[in-house]
Amino acid sequence: MTTTLTDKNFTELFTYSGGTNGTCVNSQGLIQPSPTPRFDFDPITKASKGLLIESPRQNLLLFSSRFDRYPTWTRSNATPVPEAAVAPNGRWDACKLILNSGAAAGLGHVVQTVAKAATATTYAYSFYAKAGGSSSGWIYARGASSADSISIPFNLTTMTAAGVVSGGFVEVSKRVVDAGNGWRRVELVFTSDASAALVAAIYPGSSVGTSGSGDGVAGIYIWGAQLETGAFASSYIPSVDAVTARSSIGSYYDPKGILRYAAAGVARNSYEPSNLILPPVLMVEEQRTNILLKSGDMHLSPWTGGGMSRVTGRLAPDGTLRAVEFSGTSITPNTQSAVATATVMTYSIYLKNVSRTANVDLLLRNTTTATNDIGAGVILHGANPLISGAGWEMRDAGNGWFRCTYTSKIAIAVGDVLTVYAVVSGPRADNGACLAWGAQLEAGAFATSYIPSTETFTSRASIGTYFDATGVMKTAAAGAARMTYNPADLTIAPWLMQEVSSTNLLTESEFRNGLADASVRIGCAAASWSELGFTTGIAFPAPPPAGTFAFYAAKSPVLAPSTTYVISCFVKMDDGGAPSMPASGGAADFALVIANAPISPTACTMTHIGGGVYRLTGTRTTDASVPSTVSGIWKYGTNSARTFKFTGLQMEQALSASSYIPTTTATVTRLADIASSAATTRQADTATSVATTRALDSVRIDTTRGWFNAAEGTVFMELEVPRMSDTGTKTVLEFGGVGGRMGVSYSAGNFTNGVAYGYTVIDGTTLATPPKVLPGPIAKIAMSYGTEGVRFAYNNQPIQKVATPIAGPGTTYLGLGSTYGGGNCPFFRIRAARYQPQKLTDAEVVALTA
Repeated sequence: MTTTLTDKNFTELFTYSGGTNGTCVNSQGLIQPSPTPRFDFDPITKASKGLLIESPRQNLLLFSSRFDRYPTWTRSNATPVPEAAVAPNGRWDACKLILNSGAAAGLGHVVQTVAKAATATTYAYSFYAKAGGSSSGWIYARGASSADSISIPFNLTTMTAAGVVSGGFVEVSKRVVDAGNGWRRVELVFTSDASAALVAAIYPGSSVGTSGSGDGVAGIYIWGAQLETGAFASSYIPSVDAVTARSSIGSYYDPKGILRYAAAGVARNSYEPSNLILPPVLMVEEQRTNILLKSGDMHLSPWTGGGMSRVTGRLAPDGTLRAVEFSGTSITPNTQSAVATATVMTYSIYLKNVSRTANVDLLLRNTTTATNDIGAGVILHGANPLISGAGWEMRDAGNGWFRCTYTSKIAIAVGDVLTVYAVVSGPRADNGACLAWGAQLEAGAFATSYIPSTETFTSRASIGTYFDATGVMKTAAAGAARMTYNPADLTIAPWLMQEVSSTNLLTESEFRNGLADASVRIGCAAASWSELGFTTGIAFPAPPPAGTFAFYAAKSPVLAPSTTYVISCFVKMDDGGAPSMPASGGAADFALVIANAPISPTACTMTHIGGGVYRLTGTRTTDASVPSTVSGIWKYGTNSARTFKFTGLQMEQALSASSYIPTTTATVTRLADIASSAATTRQADTATSVATTRALDSVRIDTTRGWFNAAEGTVFMELEVPRMSDTGTKTVLEFGGVGGRMGVSYSAGNFTNGVAYGYTVIDGTTLATPPKVLPGPIAKIAMSYGTEGVRFAYNNQPIQKVATPIAGPGTTYLGLGSTYGGGNCPFFRIRAARYQPQKLTDAEVVALTA
């Protein structure tokens, strides 16, 4: 049997253990945790590098990618800004380390101190870095006193490093390695002094490099710091962080990219909404307060609206139907004002395009001082959404949403009135529609996860409908809050409905008396309905015959001229599919009609309510005179042959449909929900972090599956020449059992070559072949076994022989990168491995390694 190390064949042939807390580079070029076999890829070319095998290592640094975690990381003359860029793991996990304004380059830093044995020890210190206005910095380590230290300035553009060593520290090696996507890994290996503490620090340069002063903006992005005992840097070992408490809810993204809310004290393992295949990362954030009110209900006061149409009920990033659709001509800005709680404030908001063809405006203004900060122009339309305005950022929040953020640059005093502008900052023409949701204004130099404002219901002087936890429509009594679910996704937490007053102008909205309640009808029939709590409706059981103008079911409310109305209903197609958007003629299924005129498809919306039921809405402004007030559903002769039923017919004098208002013999008005809103604080996550150990990788061929030939066989491997971190030998291949083993080991060497020899162990006695020097970086080895003994071949060199055979019925394992006892693991990658259940000739064994 011959196989290579493909994923399928690996699982067929091999068992794997160890590698806990290990990472590898995936096929996208991103670093990811990999508790399973670590198939590694080149971060630049994305080419496969093979199966990664490593010895145990421990990352001694805590919160290894959370440089804002004080006091684990202390800071001086530098500001760490978390979630400032996409990190090598593909997430917005990189920290921007900014040299403070006026601070001299070489003085600002973040630093962590770890305890160590009071002996001179060799360490590998590394971190990932990317230019962020500066392309320079320092990697620095010292003992208990700065007199014993090593300081290495580096340049990320030229990927060079120089060094200064003082006192008892000794430089072993240094390098800057391309890690892809503009990232570099800065690596320093040194031998410390004999003090009992080790200080590891990172210094950002200024905008002009390793000289000059900071401007409060330029710095470097950093991620993945690692301090480990050894003569070179191994693959990144993320620290194991755990949330111990948080006395409030907190938002995070679930595996579907939906923004969820974790209860107080519950850890937030959040996915990256723009790339959901990435594994989740634990969120650990400081305390923040969103001082904006109605943050998720931007159709309500204190948002001013700007004279635009504001339609609520659209799907928001958190799965609720609270997003607001803005459209039409604006007269003034859409704003909200709040009192500043700090001298630096950050504004953020979620936006999504519907049909807008021009910029969306965003702005932060100090109204007290009449000073505008830098405004943003957001282009949501087109293939590449982007944001303009220095300092503004736009992040992909998934499902077509983008979160736009900005940190203030203007002078702000605590107590100043700040005004945030959303969608428009003044009079604008009708440039189409967009959605807005989740506005946030918080004290601090960066945006944190979304904090919804607290809404408290106080009254409503009428009944109102809502969806309960089972997706059934219920009616809340007057004065009762409506905590409604999204019926299309009942896993979404309920939210408080807040609506303005509205009237259903159509009586007998559910056709409880059958056709008698469809005062104008042709070709329809009474129908039963068993979804959403409805029981009756109207059906269109057949399409109009050829040559027939239309079938229809309509009512005749009295409508005013030159007035905007919205008609809505619940529809279920008999074939279970979604209805085609209502339109007259063509391939559509039917049309919504107001005042005897079909509504344009562009003025219609369709929302899935669940179970194949859709709520359809259509908006139209009546003519200057209203010759006919017949309104309802038309099925034209040119429409599709699909049949359906509908119920819950509703017409409102409004720009958009509100929640369903059931009627019987008279029109019904649902009065406005009255609710207060308050700024909300998300408490800090308290968390622990530990020095994290990556276990050794143990890969073995399972010899119990029937394909292994204990009498004879041949094994081949193509591998990187291993890197050795200590003296002695490391085993790259071994198999056998208690009675005897054979394999290939490498002796200590450098990164580009090593000395290999083959061996057999019988009754505790090792029979070894003479050593062979194998130039790197790639080596090929082969060994065969049988009655004539064992044969070893390396890189097309002459065969080496051991006369005593050892394979036999007692053979219980074939291990890659470890010994029978599971140790002695080197650092290398296996590019290919093959097993054949026949002993090849000596010439054939050598030929395998050519």
